[in-house]
Amino acid sequence: MLSLSSHKYLVGIFIYLITFSTGCSIEPTKIVPVEYQKGQTYFHNVCAQCHGVDAMGGKGAPTFLQEKFAPTNFSNARIARTILNGSDSGAMPSQKSRVKDSEIKEILKYIRYSQKMAGLFQ
Repeated sequence: MLSLSSHKYLVGIFIYLITFSTGCSIEPTKIVPVEYQKGQTYFHNVCAQCHGVDAMGGKGAPTFLQEKFAPTNFSNARIARTILNGSDSGAMPSQKSRVKDSEIKEILKYIRYSQKMAGLFQ
């Protein structure tokens, strides 16, 4: 018979394995045109756990659907730098090990498309 601590340990491993095998990505709720789907997928795999489903914000990380992050205020280069190096404040860690340059370009396209659909720019 298993002790209570052994039982808890096995349950913990089981939960970890289920989580690991099913992935931790957050699924999008919006349908986007095909040219933005790669970016949407990369965003939801890398960014959405903090920045929320469909870039709506969450877990203390801001939404990208606000004027502060519009292209005239927050350039693509600045977003890419932040993804690679983390935020200046230290609130966001570097995602360098989780994303490739080509994926960052797709994420940027998706964010800008989402901003345009939210009416931040024409």
